[in-house]
Formats: sequence, structure tokens, C-alpha cells
Amino acid sequence: MSALDFNLPARKPPRESVVPMINVVFLLLIFFLISAQIAPPDPVEITPPVADSEAPLPEAARVAWLDREGIVHFDGLSGDAAFARLTDAPGAVTLRADAALSAAEFAQILRTLGEAGLRDVTLVATAGTP
Repeated sequence: MSALDFNLPARKPPRESVVPMINVVFLLLIFFLISAQIAPPDPVEITPPVADSEAPLPEAARVAWLDREGIVHFDGLSGDAAFARLTDAPGAVTLRADAALSAAEFAQILRTLGEAGLRDVTLVATAGTP
């Protein structure tokens, strides 16, 4: 007769659960999605002028950029097309102009915006001393 082996077979170690790791990854994903500001990039790189004081900006749904050559960028358009789209509808406009733009050109652009019917234009500047 053969001898019977009553020893228990070798136990496999329990598998590590990946559920806690998946939970942490999803929590991090949700945190970054909620805390991130998802906005399109600016159409043109500008250096805003410096202001002597810091005042809160009024909320404006329309933001236009004015580069150092005096070209208007708005709603994915540039130049005359952007200017025409900007002046189509009245309302508040926030203007982000480059500090290298000459004052004479800036004044002419503001005058043209006023003649086109835009009365509420806010210039964005950085706070600090020049």
C-alpha cells in the first residue's frame, strides 16, 4: 500500500488588491479636472502695461488682444476681420494690449472703436510700479 500524504498543500500568498490604488488614481484625476482651468490659449503673446494701482477688472464676456504692431485679435480672427466681429455687437470689451504698442496707435485704435459704437472698453494692466 502506498502511504497517504495528509500534509496541506503549499498555500499561495494572497494577491494584492488593486482596488485602493484605482480609487486613489480616480480621486487624483477628479481633483485635477476640477481644479484645472480649462481655457483656450491667448491668440498672441503680449506684455501688458504696468499700472500704479491694482483695481479689480469688470467681468466682460468679450476679450480682444492688441499686439505690438496694433493688430486686433478677437474670436480666432486677426486684423480687419477681428475688428469687424468685435464691433458687430455692442457691450463691454476687455482689451489686452501690448506695452510696446505706441500711445499714438493705441489712441487711434480706441478712437476707431468708439466711432464703431464700443463705449465700454477696459484695458488690462499688471499691478506694480514702472
